[in-house]
Amino acid sequence: MPRSGSSFVCSDCGHESPRWEGRCSGCGEWNTLVEERRPPGSGGGARRATSGAGPSPVRPVTLAAVETSEQARLGTGIGELDAVLGGGIVPGSLVLIGGAPGIGKSTLTTMVLANLVAAGRRALYVSAEESAAQVRLRAERLGSRGALDIPVIAETDLHCVLATLEHERPEVCVIDSVQTLHSGELSSAAGSVGQVREVAGEIMRVAKSLGIAVLLVGHVTKEGNLAGPRVLEHIVDCVLQFEGERERTYRTVRAIKNRFGSTNEAGVFEMR
Repeated sequence: MPRSGSSFVCSDCGHESPRWEGRCSGCGEWNTLVEERRPPGSGGGARRATSGAGPSPVRPVTLAAVETSEQARLGTGIGELDAVLGGGIVPGSLVLIGGAPGIGKSTLTTMVLANLVAAGRRALYVSAEESAAQVRLRAERLGSRGALDIPVIAETDLHCVLATLEHERPEVCVIDSVQTLHSGELSSAAGSVGQVREVAGEIMRVAKSLGIAVLLVGHVTKEGNLAGPRVLEHIVDCVLQFEGERERTYRTVRAIKNRFGSTNEAGVFEMR
């Protein structure tokens, strides 16, 4: 049974149902209903309290009149990765790093945080898949300066993670992985379409409001596509694909999407 504050929405046609059904009654597709939170006051009988006056129009401005400010990027200390990102990590941005299991996503993000901590930056590693002891063992294997000084929490509850972000206010945060965080507002299991959408949306809200750069580690399907809803790729500012064969030495990182730089760069890494 869904919670009182949630409903089931078809991912194809948008039809909403109060309970899960195997087949959408709107478009007839099978297994497309996913649980989502219902906004406060969106019940069937709820209507806008004020009637008559509509929304106020917004006055458009020309692009030439829009003021822009160049934000200083945070260098990761890894030249290949900085080149793919367009010069470094933009404060307040969301970067999604996808790749097959064992490809090196956690190793790469741990190296990034180690370099940032060594440079005096505030960082946070949120491990939702491994214990803090496992993260330390990987940091010891890397042997990077600042690796053992990375603040880490092992937590899968979304609201605990958000509270920690608001309290600690790190400059850069790694969440490993977005598919394993769970919101108690939804009754579906972690990694489901509704959960991933809710988790990513809440993390984006906090990251944008506090100016925290977030690196989201994501899983991929057997076909090589990023797991979870397609909206996840639209929410984030940058999508990086970590590719290569685990039996071979070299890996490549490419930007599929980058709002702050080019998608023509590729970084090459050697695993040793």
